[in-house]
Parts: sequence; structure tokens; C-alpha cells
Amino acid sequence: MTQEVKEWYDMAAVDLGVAKHLDATYYPKPLEIICYHCQQAAEKAIKALIMYFGEEGGMPKLHDLSFLLNQIKNKVSIDERFYDYADTLTPYCVAVRYPNELFLEERHVKEALEFADELFQWVTHIVEEKG
Repeated sequence: MTQEVKEWYDMAAVDLGVAKHLDATYYPKPLEIICYHCQQAAEKAIKALIMYFGEEGGMPKLHDLSFLLNQIKNKVSIDERFYDYADTLTPYCVAVRYPNELFLEERHVKEALEFADELFQWVTHIVEEKG
């Protein structure tokens, strides 16, 4: 793993860790902030893979997770569920910054944590398997 891949991967791990920590310890739960960190964990993990496979034309400075997955779809097999996860997580990057843009409940947090964790584990498997 190159230093740049490691940096993206480590930042993803931190965001996922923050989301899990807030979920487990903070009361009342900051639903928007947890969901935001889940989106960030997924985004940074996918960007680690983009770097891992060698970005063409520079790192996309976008937050649309499906778009980012499409950057590597010819280099790695991507289960269709990850696109569903991406569509769920992407709005948490921007919309949560504005009051009343999203209505979140505890179930959204549980789902966001699950999706971000699965995406992160998928990335982990790829970078560890391929070295």
C-alpha cells in the first residue's frame, strides 16, 4: 500500500471510528453528524481504492459515492449493493449541513453505520488481498 493510499484509508478508518463512537457514547445521538461521518468514511475508503488502482486524471473532488465507484468499476468487481449503499450515504455529505434538509431517525443511523462498515471492510479486503 502506498503512502497516499494509506492516508486515504486511515482517514476513512478515523471517520468510521468517530461515527461508531458517537453512536455508542453520545446522548442525545447527533444523528446528522453520525451519518455525515459514515458518508465520509465511505468516500475516503473508495478514494483509497481509486488511488490504489491508480487514478487517471487526478482524484475526483466530488462526493457522489456512485460516481466514485464508477471510477474503478473496470478494475475491481463491485457488488450492486454497494451502489445502493452509495445512493443512501451520498446525501449525508451535504444535506446534513443544512437544517431541515433531511429527516433522520435512529434507523437511518443504524443503516448508515452498517453500509459504511461494509464498504470499509470491502476496501480492506481488496488492499490486503492484493497487497
